[in-house]
Amino acid sequence: MIHIIHIRKNLGTVLITALPLLNVALWLVFPPIDDGSRLDYDRQYIGEIIASSMMLLMAFAFLLSTRLRFLESLFHGLDKMYAAHRHSGVAAFLLLILHFLVMLFIPDRITPGRVPGFIAFGGFVILILLTLAPRLPVVRKLIRIRYRGWRISHKFIGVFFIMGAAHTLLVDPLVRSTIVPFIVLMAAIVVGIVSYLYTELFARFVRRTAAYDVQEVNHLNKKAVEVVLKQAKKKQLNFKAGQFLFVRFKGNRVLSEPHPFTISSSPSETNIRLTISAAGDYTQYLYKHLKAGTRAIVEGGYGMMDYRQGGKEQIWIAGGIGVTPFISWIRDMPQERNQRIDFYYTVRTPEDALYLDEILEAAQGQKQFHAHIHYSADQGRLAIETILAASGSRVADKHVYMCGPTLMITGFQRQFRRLGVPSSSIHYEEFAFR
Repeated sequence: MIHIIHIRKNLGTVLITALPLLNVALWLVFPPIDDGSRLDYDRQYIGEIIASSMMLLMAFAFLLSTRLRFLESLFHGLDKMYAAHRHSGVAAFLLLILHFLVMLFIPDRITPGRVPGFIAFGGFVILILLTLAPRLPVVRKLIRIRYRGWRISHKFIGVFFIMGAAHTLLVDPLVRSTIVPFIVLMAAIVVGIVSYLYTELFARFVRRTAAYDVQEVNHLNKKAVEVVLKQAKKKQLNFKAGQFLFVRFKGNRVLSEPHPFTISSSPSETNIRLTISAAGDYTQYLYKHLKAGTRAIVEGGYGMMDYRQGGKEQIWIAGGIGVTPFISWIRDMPQERNQRIDFYYTVRTPEDALYLDEILEAAQGQKQFHAHIHYSADQGRLAIETILAASGSRVADKHVYMCGPTLMITGFQRQFRRLGVPSSSIHYEEFAFR
């Protein structure tokens, strides 16, 4: 059972690796016909293997962007699904560059597919650079794009995929002479185009949404805001504690784009509460301009990180705004349960700590719940030694739940693995939307 859960949690990585390898194997088992008319058959053979692998990965990325419910369960969470979507896109981009370099030296032949090929190549390069800009310091200095601009530009990637498909089929390709790789390529093109059209044209009519009104906008400190949503119509959002939703605020050009936020309220509460940190351009604008009375359209809940499915000994680690799923759990926590929980909440200063009184009150009222507040400005970065000293018992037997900055999560993940904690017992939520 542990191995099955581990494979499911890493299904995205497995598929991203397996798809191009399977494609290469099919091309080798079912090679195209060499009739002697090609000036550089071997180079074109290699170039088309690379191109078809790229198309497979792009189609996979489009499929994941649909947010279909059955896909979330396969990837053990929408955050993992979007990470696979992003990694697939990056891998496809690298294969695109490699394909271009390989095909660049083939003797030139005039074909109808050249023009859409060059347009697709240029479009992919620009859009991928815009997506990677926030993560690459060198690119970030040259390219600065706001969230709304990125969202709009990202919609065009499907257009360039269609142009790439036209290029693939119109350049007199070798793949036409080998039936199995051709069927796989055509299936990838169909899946990619259908997924793109579904996401851009039809998903808004199919996805389960509910209408709410912004009842309160509470500024908790200089960086964080709590948005209280009141149900506007009979249809309400169904979610589990710790899940997140997508929300768009009507009547505001910037805030009308859907954005994911973790729900900080309990499912038993009448209203929905979102606790948001003003970290990027979208959330900074929301912090300053969102007003009570604004209509909100919510979709969810998403996410599969659930402490109730874990073992009897648990460690929770929250960094900064990563406290939100844990606050939802605390507010929904029953008085009687069989789990001992050590909750580590690390923030820079006491002013940055959200819901501190509520956390400490929960620790006083429940014997099996222990809260450890860590201020990094005075105490330094939260260390694994600090966690081990306070939590007691064998760490390898514990289930670990984390939410916060990516560097914090990856660092603790490596350290817990070295201490013998199985990957299946390490659960985290990381939602880098761009």
